[in-house]
Amino acid sequence: MGKVVFDKEEKNKVKQPLIRLVTIKTISNFFYRNSTFLVAVCLTITFIGYLFLVMMSKSTGFELSDSNIKSLGTSFGFDKADIVLFLATRTKEMIEAYINFNQIWDTLFGLIYGLMYVVWVSVLFKPFSKKVGVLNLFPFIQVLFDWLENYTLAAVANQYLADGVFSSVNAKLASIFSIFKWLCSGLTLTLILIGGILVIAQAIKNKRQF
Repeated sequence: MGKVVFDKEEKNKVKQPLIRLVTIKTISNFFYRNSTFLVAVCLTITFIGYLFLVMMSKSTGFELSDSNIKSLGTSFGFDKADIVLFLATRTKEMIEAYINFNQIWDTLFGLIYGLMYVVWVSVLFKPFSKKVGVLNLFPFIQVLFDWLENYTLAAVANQYLADGVFSSVNAKLASIFSIFKWLCSGLTLTLILIGGILVIAQAIKNKRQF
């Protein structure tokens, strides 16, 4: 009896990673099937519109014209001194606006650019989907780090408002998330560039065959 229960537990342990893998593959295939150049362009227009009409508007609530750091999230990493300077030079209302920006508007921005990048990668790598597999979902990793950074910085800002100090651990984590976010951004743009080159090369090759 004990052996049967043990065998069932072992089978369940094996099934769980397989289910997760199948789910990721299903999502990847969904984007390969439904992503088109038109959808990619529409999402790009949405991205640009949101950036200029929403992000730039909402960021005015906490930006200082004479500050070197407009927003911590735009830096490639930062240290505790940067966070102290950023928060200490702003009023309570400005810090609250910054928290709100991170938790709502920048979170939505991550979803928008994540979908845009995934669709572009899916369109460009669609002819090679069997070889590259779930690579088209890579931009979502950048979104994940962006969200982690946003909510960690919001936690730091909330703690600063409440206590006048904040956790060094959270400050370090936010910086690490920021660095990984920008590294993933660079890799995503590299993927799009490579995909574009591959599509052009394939088109030239097909043209020569006729």
